[in-house]
Amino acid sequence: MQMNIMISGTGGQGILAAADFLSEALFQNGFHVVGTRSYGAEARGGSAQSVVIVSDENIYDIQFEKADVILILSLPAYKKYVSAARSGAIIIIDSRVFERLKPEEIRKDVENITVPAADLAESLGNPIVTNMVMLAAYTKKTGIISLDQLRAAVKVLIRAQFHDLNLKAIEAGASIV
Repeated sequence: MQMNIMISGTGGQGILAAADFLSEALFQNGFHVVGTRSYGAEARGGSAQSVVIVSDENIYDIQFEKADVILILSLPAYKKYVSAARSGAIIIIDSRVFERLKPEEIRKDVENITVPAADLAESLGNPIVTNMVMLAAYTKKTGIISLDQLRAAVKVLIRAQFHDLNLKAIEAGASIV
């Protein structure tokens, strides 16, 4: 099994951090993981995307062709990256983004899953955890890792003062899928 996962949004939304959390959890679950990232020169406010390639075997080819899963946190990211999804892919998209799409912009050959990630993050008091809500929704939908493994990645990769907020975001994201 090999899967290409893209996380996309706008700089400042924690796109790169989300890929780090996911990679850590996958690695701790025994998978082989390779990650890449790119972001616009403007960094905050520009487009950003991270790709996580995961496999149960050694990864020799890191050529990313099409995504099996894309998490989308912003409208510009949708417009820029949705074409990277293979037919039949899972697209997990923030509800606010999905609501702004015209019917002809919505891909019909993929499984579109809307998640009110930004709304849930704001209800927790900090929109920066929108990324964690999306990761939890992805985790719950696919089962590739457990929520406990995602929680453990949070505890390993971020300062203790941010654990509680991120763990609450995981619970919120898992509860809606």
